[in-house]
Amino acid sequence: MSESTAWRSAALRAVVFAALLALGSGGPRPERRNPDRPQREQAEWIQRVQYPALHDAQRVQYPSIHDTQRVQFPSVEDAYQRCGAGQYLDRRGQFSRCVPCSCNGHSNECEQTTGRCLNCQDDTAGERCERCREGYYFNAAQRKCMECQCPLSNGANNFAASCSETRGRFQCVCKEGHTGERCERCSSGYYGDPLVYGGRCRLCNCAGNLCDSKTGVCRNSLELQDTNTEEQCEECDNCAQTLLSDLEKLDVELRRIKDQMDSDSLRPSSKEHLRKLEDAITATTNLVDTFSFTVNNQKPKVNQLEQDVISLGDDMDNLKEQVQKRSDDSQKALANAENSHQRAKDLDTEAQNLLAKIKELLKQLADSNSSGASLPSADLAKLLEQSENMVKEMEMRSFTTQKDAAKKEQAEANKFLEDVKNIIKQCDENEVAAKRVDSLLSNYEAKLKELEGLLKQADNTVKKASNQNGINAEGLKDILNRVKDLERERNIVGNQIALAVNQLKDTKDLLNMFNDSKTEYEQLAAQLNGAKTELKDKVQVISQAAAKEKIVKQAEEHAENMYKLAKDLQEAVQNVSGRSGVQTALSGIEAYKNITDAINAAEEAAKKAKEAADKALIDVIQGDLINRAKNLKNNGTNLLKDAKNAAKDLKGATKDLNNQRDRLRDAEEKKKALEKDLLTAQDGLRGIQRDDIGKIIDAAKKAAAEANRSTSDTMDQLNDIKAEITNISISPSVSNIDSVLNNVEMTVKNLSGSVPSLLDKIEELNSQIGSGNNVSENINKIKELIEQAREAANRIVVPMKFTGNGYVEMRPPRDLDDLRAYTSLTLSLQRPEKPPVRGDGTRRRRRQTQKGEDDLFVLYLGKKDASGDFIGMALRANTLHVIYKLNGQEYDVETTKITESSSSLAFFDKIDLYRIYQDAQVVHTQQFTSINPKPPQTMGKMGQLTRNLLDLSPDNVVFYVGGYPDDFTPPVSLNYPKYNGCIEFSTFNDRFVSLYNFKNAVNINTETPCKRQLTVSETDYFQGTGYAKVLLERFINNLLIQQKVQTRAKDALLLFLGDENDDFYYSVSLERGYIVLRGRDKDTIFEPVISVDKPSLFPVIDVKVYIIAGKEFKVRIGDTEVKRTDVIPQKFKHFYIGGIPNVLRERYNITTPPLQGCVKIGTAGNIVPDVLERVGIGRGCSDDLLMIRKAEFSLGSALGKLREDFSLDDVNLSLGFKSTKPDGVLLQNSKNNNNIELSMEKGYVVLKFQGNMWKSTKQYQDGEWHYLTVFGQGQRLELRVDEEDVGQRERDTSPVQYSSSVLLGKDTFEGCISNLYLRRPESLYRAEDLSTYSSTGDVLLSSCSATQNM
Repeated sequence: MSESTAWRSAALRAVVFAALLALGSGGPRPERRNPDRPQREQAEWIQRVQYPALHDAQRVQYPSIHDTQRVQFPSVEDAYQRCGAGQYLDRRGQFSRCVPCSCNGHSNECEQTTGRCLNCQDDTAGERCERCREGYYFNAAQRKCMECQCPLSNGANNFAASCSETRGRFQCVCKEGHTGERCERCSSGYYGDPLVYGGRCRLCNCAGNLCDSKTGVCRNSLELQDTNTEEQCEECDNCAQTLLSDLEKLDVELRRIKDQMDSDSLRPSSKEHLRKLEDAITATTNLVDTFSFTVNNQKPKVNQLEQDVISLGDDMDNLKEQVQKRSDDSQKALANAENSHQRAKDLDTEAQNLLAKIKELLKQLADSNSSGASLPSADLAKLLEQSENMVKEMEMRSFTTQKDAAKKEQAEANKFLEDVKNIIKQCDENEVAAKRVDSLLSNYEAKLKELEGLLKQADNTVKKASNQNGINAEGLKDILNRVKDLERERNIVGNQIALAVNQLKDTKDLLNMFNDSKTEYEQLAAQLNGAKTELKDKVQVISQAAAKEKIVKQAEEHAENMYKLAKDLQEAVQNVSGRSGVQTALSGIEAYKNITDAINAAEEAAKKAKEAADKALIDVIQGDLINRAKNLKNNGTNLLKDAKNAAKDLKGATKDLNNQRDRLRDAEEKKKALEKDLLTAQDGLRGIQRDDIGKIIDAAKKAAAEANRSTSDTMDQLNDIKAEITNISISPSVSNIDSVLNNVEMTVKNLSGSVPSLLDKIEELNSQIGSGNNVSENINKIKELIEQAREAANRIVVPMKFTGNGYVEMRPPRDLDDLRAYTSLTLSLQRPEKPPVRGDGTRRRRRQTQKGEDDLFVLYLGKKDASGDFIGMALRANTLHVIYKLNGQEYDVETTKITESSSSLAFFDKIDLYRIYQDAQVVHTQQFTSINPKPPQTMGKMGQLTRNLLDLSPDNVVFYVGGYPDDFTPPVSLNYPKYNGCIEFSTFNDRFVSLYNFKNAVNINTETPCKRQLTVSETDYFQGTGYAKVLLERFINNLLIQQKVQTRAKDALLLFLGDENDDFYYSVSLERGYIVLRGRDKDTIFEPVISVDKPSLFPVIDVKVYIIAGKEFKVRIGDTEVKRTDVIPQKFKHFYIGGIPNVLRERYNITTPPLQGCVKIGTAGNIVPDVLERVGIGRGCSDDLLMIRKAEFSLGSALGKLREDFSLDDVNLSLGFKSTKPDGVLLQNSKNNNNIELSMEKGYVVLKFQGNMWKSTKQYQDGEWHYLTVFGQGQRLELRVDEEDVGQRERDTSPVQYSSSVLLGKDTFEGCISNLYLRRPESLYRAEDLSTYSSTGDVLLSSCSATQNM
């Protein structure tokens, strides 16, 4: 049995070995073809076999004794280990293992070796299905990828490579051939209509790709035509072109200066000017730093002193209350003592009277006894009985209670006396403390005066620095002029160098010829030496030699003439080239002259020697030149010396030539470097995307020019304001002037902080443009910088003075769709006080002659030709009238008179305008900027429901303030002279706005603006569009960042740790009401941490962030806390509050909207940090700004609230809606057996009320804003959409389940609703605050992702 087993085992091993050899040496299997079966599709197949290792028992299973029939060989399909579905093989570490695919829940398939996800679902892509595929974007409301609307959402008309959405604004990255914000147009060289279903842009089949953008018809390249003949041309902003031109000029100038400085040819005077400029800048910086340091050091002391004064005031108030209380108690005690004393006196009086009566009775009794008279026994008995009773009563009466009360009162009086003594003592102590506080206040006042002196000194220093800057500017102009002169000289030198190069080429050829001549000369010299020997032999034979000196003299004269010509040529060259900048070319010419002279001399000498030798030989042969032979010998010797001198000159010329070659070599290297730079710049220019580049650059230049002009005007205005503020004299009568100065200083400081950062970004943009980046990206950055410049201008809280001959043209609001239904405007007005009336009646006569001088124009927002709808303000007899016109119906709201005051200390009246559809309310607060403003006066106007929209077109709207152009005629109700006084804007439709963010200003007074008191607010309002960038001075181990936040939003970015230079970030945000912690470190995305509860951030609440090094990262909002210990933030220098720039949003794909709410920035690391940038932020906060009028609904979401004061007996409601879906419920309510529902059915707006139905005549699922109004009484209802579309009445047969609450969306509507107006008695003239409604599902408040140009 054992032999059989051993044999069987050996056989199995042999079979295994043979199989392995067959697999190792075997090739592809032979191809078999069966004519009866269809041939399969052939594919390239490569056999892979992995042999099992010694420790790998998975690949080959050897048979055991109990299993002698099954042997598993590794097949070609199982050449390596495989994992199950939804897993891949992770080979990291010592052992391989199967791990689940990481595809973010969008796929269950991945590659077995790399783990890369396959077949990503839900329109996702990427190695981990972490992003949306091409043509899709991530929708924050739906939490999924949705198709880009570029320009349409269907696949046939989606031409976006990618897209992004931020606060309702789409940004499409178009494919080749398409352009526009939503890829709705064809690029230059393409034609088609992408807005038509199935349409696309095709390449023009024309010479030069010139064709009509719609039809594709070829056109002449020399013909100037519009690229799109069907579109209306709009006036472009010229600021971008000017900016780009200035940047190009600046780049050219900087390159010239750089090249000049690199060549080390800058004059010493220029270097000295630059050094002085640098020293002056350094000194100015040191002075400013010293001043800032001094002010910062004084701030804690001032704050502490103010706190002590406040605490002392509170203590004195408490003491006064206690004194008053003790005084009341003492008055009561004195009153009680007086009453007790009076009662004792009355009792004593009664006792005395009784005693007197008793004595009188005894006396009567004694008299009766002595006189013998006697009373009747009955009367006597009666009297005795009464007397005894009275005595007994007196004996029985006890005075213990009165005695105890008297003792108690005496004790209380003693206690009161002690309290009075203590109070007197405390008063003495308070008097001492008051004297000490008075001393401290005196010291504080002295320090303030000292600080004022420092401010004046700093101002003088700034003026000196400004003067020095002016001197430096003049020096810089001088340097630039010198640079231009050097440029001209460089061009001349360049031309001369080119000439010298050509001449040097000729010189090289001559040098070669000279070398040949030198060789020939050496040969001639050798022959001459041989001839010399022969001459010695033949001289003895020759007796006479005829002297022929004529030829030698001619040769000498010729050489002398050549020398004169060379000298004349050198003098001429020196006269022409007197500048030192052309010495290089002269050196080449000089070397060339030396070489030429040497060559000519050598050739002449050789020629003379040859002629002389030949003639001498002939003469010798002829036998008549013995004496000439001696002369020839002498001439030969001289010629030999001349040849040696020529050789020396040649060596010198060769050295000069070598130097010139080195210079030319350096010039050639510089030339190659310049050519390389030019090629690099050319390659960069080739890399620029040319999608409609001409239009983009023109628009960018115009926009940049506008930004440049706006920035220049703003800086000029700020300089004027600063100069006027310096001239303000602090008067003791002005109690709040410090706050005014502090506020203006803070405004200028914030603007000064914004403008340098803006200039830094422009410089960065300049470098990026110079490096050849994508033009579209640069244009977007320019637009962002322009917006930041306008935001900086909007933060100027300084009134503007009008003198009756100028005006300001403002930029109209962007969101005209929202302005159709809603207007909220806050401004302040001031009128100059009139001179006092003289006794002679002169003033009265002047008033009579200037009747109507108080009828003035204030503002106008409407069409350019003053026709149609508008909103305006005017003064009639100095009384403010607010006038608005809707669809031909004009409304006039009359308020009260505007306060008149002087410009030195002006009192402004605050005007608040609220318009919701046809109803408007004006709140007029007189002397709002004074210490005691008057109570607000409210006036309202209820308009017609059929005319309730303000229709304005973006291309035909103007906004004039304080006046108007001479060629413009206002409407009749506003046609008055231009304004005389001061105007200040605050907010317009929930956005901060300033008159200094104007589009155009004409004849604006540059005098001192009206000075007024202003309450400085410590709270900032974040508009939901920007952010605050904060500097973290030091990162400590236990870092605490805290601020106070008040908001009604459910989605907002609260805090972002990191900046553009970091490759990581950590964020704290609100998402659907929960606190969410997110982060990323390079390519690693951290798992989000979400709080369990939803915190309430209304009213104001503390937001605290704790970072404990190496332990935890914790956020606490009120009582809600969330933390993580797995990821601890690393060190960062900056952090953002309320939002982040677009570059960070795009880098990290962050879709959480910015914060809309109030923030008081607290401390970071126990110190108050510096805010470096403020974008979309304004000073002060109110409940009106926190109101939310807009919401975005998705399927399954709704908003609802019970409104008891909303009645369906007399229906009056309006709302705005926007959707691309045909069906959904807009509003529903049931009250007192009355039911109402507004919905969309197949795109039509449908009203259902009490079994009846009204239906619009048009469809409205076009993705645009529309406004509907329902009004009437009982069954007489009317439905209007956009004023014009009147609903038709039909019979309703469908049953509906109604809600008792005012319900919006009802789980079926997908789109946006805004400006809901129910005309409730408690909220007249106000839209519904949707933040007070309860929500279900995904509802985004204050947002609409499909909104354009929000």
